[in-house]
Amino acid sequence: MADNIHKKALSGKLLTMKFMQRQQEQETRKKLEQEQVRVVTEAHWVLDRKGEEAPKPKFQVEIEPSFLQMDSVERSSVGRVSFQKFNENVEKTATKVVGQQQLDRELKRERQMEVGDEEMAKELALSNKAKKAKTSLNSISGGGSGNSGEKKKFSNRRVVKSKN
Repeated sequence: MADNIHKKALSGKLLTMKFMQRQQEQETRKKLEQEQVRVVTEAHWVLDRKGEEAPKPKFQVEIEPSFLQMDSVERSSVGRVSFQKFNENVEKTATKVVGQQQLDRELKRERQMEVGDEEMAKELALSNKAKKAKTSLNSISGGGSGNSGEKKKFSNRRVVKSKN
């Protein structure tokens, strides 16, 4: 029976007071938050796939980074451009940048063409071996610097007979 007792309505002057308005705003905010939470929980769904693996797509995607093949990013132009000496500072900066890029390219080419110390040592060793082999063949065949002035008829060529 205590629940059935009706509360008296508050007077209009009391409802217009600030503390009463704040209390009503708090109650409406709480109701809105509860409604939002209810909507979010209803909208939230979970996919229940225990033990199942996701199916793999039947198509294969191949990605190309670009349709245009750029040889070098360095060759791109400088951001600001000036024509017919309109802005000399920009032109000076652009010529400096272009010159630096050209110098970098030339240094890169030189480094590629440069032979390293180890490679040079290997080539020198091979050439020395070839020279020694040549001189030893000449001394064996008599083609080397002999004491006598006569020429010998030996050669270091092999004669290969064909099987015809």
